Amino acid sequence: MAGLAAAAAALALPQPAQAFEEPEAAGIVIVGVPGLTWSDIDESVTPNLWDLADQGASAAMSVRTLGSWTCPEAGWISLGAGERAGGVAPRDAQCSAQSSLQPPADTGEGWTVEGWDAFIEANSAFNYGARLGSLADALAEAALQQEAAAAEAEAEGESAPEMNPGSCVAGIGNGAALAAADTEGRIAYWAPGLESLPEAMAACDVVIVDPGVVVGDTADHAPDTTTDYDQLGEDDTEVGTEETSPVEDAGEIEPEADPVRAAAAQQADTAVAEVRDALPEDWRLIVAGISDASAPSSLHPVLYTGPGVERGELTSSTTGRDGYIQLTDLTATALAVVGADIPATVAGAPVAVRPDEGHTAAGAVAKGTDETAASAANADVSPNFYWSLSFTGVLVMFLAAHYTAGKDRFRRTARTVLIAFSTVPVAALIAGIPPWWRADHPKLAFWGLIAAGVIILTTAVSLPWTRQGVRPVLIIAGVCAGLIAVDQISGATWPLHTPMGYTAQAGARFTGLGNYAFSVFAAAILLLVCFIPWRGRTRVWGPLAIGVCSVIIVGAPMLGRDMGGTLTLVAAGILCCLKLWGRRLSLGSLALAGGIAFAVFAVGGILDYLRPEEDQTHLGRFVGSVLDGSAQLILIRKARAALGTIDESMAFISFAALIAAVLIWRVRAPIRTSPVAAAVVGLTTVAVIGGLVNDSGMAIPGFTAALGFGLLAVAVGPRPDTPAPIEAEEATKAPAAT
Repeated sequence: MAGLAAAAAALALPQPAQAFEEPEAAGIVIVGVPGLTWSDIDESVTPNLWDLADQGASAAMSVRTLGSWTCPEAGWISLGAGERAGGVAPRDAQCSAQSSLQPPADTGEGWTVEGWDAFIEANSAFNYGARLGSLADALAEAALQQEAAAAEAEAEGESAPEMNPGSCVAGIGNGAALAAADTEGRIAYWAPGLESLPEAMAACDVVIVDPGVVVGDTADHAPDTTTDYDQLGEDDTEVGTEETSPVEDAGEIEPEADPVRAAAAQQADTAVAEVRDALPEDWRLIVAGISDASAPSSLHPVLYTGPGVERGELTSSTTGRDGYIQLTDLTATALAVVGADIPATVAGAPVAVRPDEGHTAAGAVAKGTDETAASAANADVSPNFYWSLSFTGVLVMFLAAHYTAGKDRFRRTARTVLIAFSTVPVAALIAGIPPWWRADHPKLAFWGLIAAGVIILTTAVSLPWTRQGVRPVLIIAGVCAGLIAVDQISGATWPLHTPMGYTAQAGARFTGLGNYAFSVFAAAILLLVCFIPWRGRTRVWGPLAIGVCSVIIVGAPMLGRDMGGTLTLVAAGILCCLKLWGRRLSLGSLALAGGIAFAVFAVGGILDYLRPEEDQTHLGRFVGSVLDGSAQLILIRKARAALGTIDESMAFISFAALIAAVLIWRVRAPIRTSPVAAAVVGLTTVAVIGGLVNDSGMAIPGFTAALGFGLLAVAVGPRPDTPAPIEAEEATKAPAAT
């Protein structure tokens, strides 16, 4: 009832204002340069871009739309929609088809994008709900509102408010036509070249420029210019389904450096110089790498300057991290600058500047290049990490079943293997602390850190005074939970550059607690709650204190900001504690856990929603989507994403853990100790609910099993009717929770 009441309260609340009453500048020009990267910005080759990076604010931008990489056509159409959208031309590895854009048709009364219906139809198959032309429509709506306000003032005999005749979007260049079109494919103003820029700025207060250059390698240097990797199962979003994995491997494509890049970047720099010369003093300018030029994807630079823009870094509420924004944020920023309302169909948020007096072009380029390298290196090692963890985990799951339910004299070795495997996710978290991607051989450095972490942690819990009883379980779980808690409190930087987080170029989560890190954190917290040897009243207050702190870490807007994780951990924690305290679980218990979890979720969402829009996290924006009716699309998208993970890497360890649990249950049931039973209930709840409510799907139970299954097997120990290893004998001398 509390959850329902909270939801009803959310629906009754007024929606925060999305209008910017006063324009921040007279207008804004957005210059999109497909393929532009931080490494292309050079003081001698691109002096104008270098000067913009020095005098204004900058950020690394994720251009992720619907596929593993974003070609120019998809980048331009997404800019106009303010949401992830796709193109209609085939998407090959070198973006050759989506780089050949056609000019709009001149109807005599204006311009229109030819084949616009094909764009609408292609994007209707996706669950992002992109409304193509949202940018132009929002400005047209602003013009209508101005006219209505003027008519009302005139009818009442009052002086009419000052009209802004430029509430429209102008496009210069073929790609800009896609971004400047309204929902019907019509363009208020279009011209093929920059010589018409003054006229475009006089006609509209938002001008989008395509200088007609793509910064990329020439075709003869491309490793593959014909294959669309969607057809190889790498990513199927361009053929009508949504991508479901945060990590892709686009055929190990690594385009070689090409002298043509420098020439293309110089051509773009010349265009930027022409725009700057024509720009009025009260206008702002954004130069952005609007898309990839080829696979694989990359982060791209955004340079922002003009009146009111201080030197420093850019950020937005969609990323929550300084120095990072997303492509759709440019749409919201353009509307905010000219004082127009930001419609619900625009997923991005206006960028904000974090002033930094020490900001320089050299520092911005160096940082952007490093962030790009980190993201690319992470995307490169992640697939192998997931497959290695899952396939090795299949063997370990059955080894755990043999250790706890079988008869084998090699139990001591099996126990060590179980402990070592459980340390792998923890070692992966630790690997994010040093900048491994800067090494001469990043893959080797990453796996070296993983191996070192596993050896150190396994050795640490195998010493005579740490290997007794459940002490290895408590130590490993404690290190894991402690690392993640410290990381979240200190800014959430470690998992971002490891497979335990998301690559920034994927545009999924830039800060907070990702789904994979949440899985191991939840498993670690539940193991601590169950196997710490509580005494007296601490048996009640201890688990409650740990549970409350962990929920805050997972769900707080300034920390984990994980809405699915909050719901999952609350439900799992309640059921786990009830079992730990000797209560029998029933349908009423399940209803209680679900109701409290939903109430916490709803209240947290409402509080986040009441914050200023630029400060809202995913949770607050989800409440906003409930109010504007778009929540259904989000839920469908997440459900499809979760279902799509059934045949992915971490699914194998998930299924193996399920089979191994059945084998153990058949031999060892019933579980007679409350700590073990509580741990089983808690971990199972995380695996089931987490897999259902998060778009990572099968990866949630997979990572939960990777940390928790082996440690739980160690806590359970071997069958009583089999010879016990030395560690089990020593366990009788120490406080044991099993």
